Parts: sequence; structure tokens; C-alpha cells
Amino acid sequence: MKLVKGFLWLLVGAVVVVGGSLFWLPQFTKNKHSELVMALDNINPVVKPETVYALTTTKPVRQFTGGAGEKEYTYRLTTYNDRGQTRIVMFDAQWRLKPQRFLKIKTKGQNVESWTATARQEVPSGVRQNLLMS
Repeated sequence: MKLVKGFLWLLVGAVVVVGGSLFWLPQFTKNKHSELVMALDNINPVVKPETVYALTTTKPVRQFTGGAGEKEYTYRLTTYNDRGQTRIVMFDAQWRLKPQRFLKIKTKGQNVESWTATARQEVPSGVRQNLLMS
């Protein structure tokens, strides 16, 4: 009986630790840019996909040659969601981004799943103001 009770307490403790870390991890991974962070965000069911917006005001932080010999560029951009929350994301592009262009970026935590250039009018007005002021 004591063995069963001990096992149940161990099981409850494990559930609390794992469950708690699922909710704690997004705070730990925010604005970090390693492969581990992106993998944790990708598998964490608590991290929901989100659309954020950025203004291309910076040059690439890195330029490198891809596996097929093509030039690739790494960008680090400050983004805003429709609630005004900010997040810094990094992603690779196969061409230089034109400056002063709005991007609509689909993310899951620190993972950039896709990005597209978007018209100024398609960016929510509050987000647009934040981007232009930053």
C-alpha cells in the first residue's frame, strides 16, 4: 500500500513539474534565438500560432551562402501583435528585403513559419503606429 501511495505522489509530482514547465517555458524562450528555443516552442502545445507585423528598417545581421550556393540573409526584427505586445524574431530570407516595407509574419513562439510583404493598409492601425514609432 505504501508503495502504491509513494508511486502516486511521484506521478502527481511529475505531472505538476511537466505541466508547470509547459506554461513557464514560453516566458523563458521569448526573444531568444537558438535552435533549442525554437524546438521547444515548436513542440509546446501551450505556445499558440500568432500573426505579428514588422517594418523592415534594418540591414541583415548575417549574410551567408546556402547549401545550394545561393546567397541567404538573416534578419532580426522587432515585431508587434494586434494587442501591442512586442517580440524580436530572427529569420532567413533568400533575398535582401527592401527597407521601409511592412511584413506580416506567422510565428509559433520564436519560430517564423512564414512571412509576406503586406500593404500598409492591411496592417492594423495600432500596430502600424507602434512600428513607425519604434
